[in-house]
Amino acid sequence: MFKRRTLFVVGAGASAEVNFPVGTQLASIIGQKADIRFEEFNKPVGKGDIDLFVQLTRQLTYQADEYQKAGCIIRDGVGYSQSIDDFLDQHRSNDIVNLFGKAAIVKAILEAEKKSKLYIDPAKSRGPAPDDWANTWFVKFMQILTRGIAKEDVDTVCDNVSFIVFNYDRCVEHFLAYALSRSYDIYEDHAMSIVSKTPVIHPYGLVSRQVPFGQTSVNYFEQSKGIKTYTEQIHSPTVARIQDEIKKAECIVFLGFAYRSPNLPLLTSGPSTPRPIFGTAWGMSDADVQVVRSKLRSSFAPQEPDSSPSLQIDNKLKAAGLFDHYAMSLAGGD
Repeated sequence: MFKRRTLFVVGAGASAEVNFPVGTQLASIIGQKADIRFEEFNKPVGKGDIDLFVQLTRQLTYQADEYQKAGCIIRDGVGYSQSIDDFLDQHRSNDIVNLFGKAAIVKAILEAEKKSKLYIDPAKSRGPAPDDWANTWFVKFMQILTRGIAKEDVDTVCDNVSFIVFNYDRCVEHFLAYALSRSYDIYEDHAMSIVSKTPVIHPYGLVSRQVPFGQTSVNYFEQSKGIKTYTEQIHSPTVARIQDEIKKAECIVFLGFAYRSPNLPLLTSGPSTPRPIFGTAWGMSDADVQVVRSKLRSSFAPQEPDSSPSLQIDNKLKAAGLFDHYAMSLAGGD
């Protein structure tokens, strides 16, 4: 179990462990989906997602050529941004680019869910076994979460954890519900009710939880209404929820997070008591790790510049490795 209230801040690198695309990869996928070109009036010749394009043009009032132009803007420009979020924010005044881009995000995420290690094929009588996910942080997290919690107390298993997920995917909720149902031999509805009471905040939105994980036949435009860019998020009540979780956290763990603006400022809650902070920084230089350390000290203990809380930011570990290396520290000493 986690003996202290622990907040997990989850970025794209954490979902990459189960085969989700990270920021630049997702941007590239969406750029390809937006490559809508025709010859001989209606013969597709680009790499674009024609099904997505047809769905958008059938149900929205703009002309098809306006969507095609928006697709060209995305195709030709998104590769110069670190993420699709950055690109859509650059074009925040272009409604059509944002409609197309957000619908493409939804389809790309649902397709990634279906291709991921976490996808559970409803046609199969048996779902994945723990060994199928053994080398991911999800299972390692679960091993700490459930230690010492009896089935009779399963409703309390998530009482000391919360999540801020900066991804559009639903990996955390999906995995938790499935793993709890198998680990404790409880009905999936029971497991889902436990997860529903666990704070899992998506600052930039996500596909509706009513859509099955990996379901690719949906109304992409309707689902895109739940997707936000970081400019749209700034005034959202979600910010208050985030800051509340930050204030209550006795330990903060960053998994696959890039520590970039504008995401990191969202996590600042004002003066706070120093507490243990752990984080991955896979592939980051030692110099940049020092920059991250300085940012975190400033964000989470601005009134204690000389204090030395446990601050472990490791550029040699991915999310799974962090749980291996700091298992007792993350659990709170057990």
